[in-house]
Amino acid sequence: MSVLEVHRHSVMGFEIPIPAGWEVTEKVQGTALVAVEPPREQPHLRASVVVTVEVIGDVSAWEERSVAALADSFNRLRIIDDERVTIDGHDARRVLSHYVHGQFGGVCLDQWMLATGGAGFVVSCTSAALEYDDLWDLTTTVAEGLRP
Repeated sequence: MSVLEVHRHSVMGFEIPIPAGWEVTEKVQGTALVAVEPPREQPHLRASVVVTVEVIGDVSAWEERSVAALADSFNRLRIIDDERVTIDGHDARRVLSHYVHGQFGGVCLDQWMLATGGAGFVVSCTSAALEYDDLWDLTTTVAEGLRP
């Protein structure tokens, strides 16, 4: 597995481990953090980690709204797995889905949703479908490493 470096958000203070050498920015509108694997020689979908944070009220309603929004956002979305997990001692929800990208084909989107202190955190890990098995351990470690 890749070496991970803890990134502490400059404003919100949450921490998340990110693979060393990945490009990281807090300057993408609508997100708190975006991390992308380094480019390779051949065109491919670069694996990424995106963290979003929003103020929420009812946790169940927020989770359901977040999952429902996936179908509106992605081409031919299929939910593969939906389970309860624990992140940093907090109850969380993990939803794995698959969609079709116009240029790169099948894409896996693994999302972890954690609500705490009136804030909803979503960690979204995206990879080419054929690379999902190779990256699963890494992306799971990243998402489960979130410290709100």
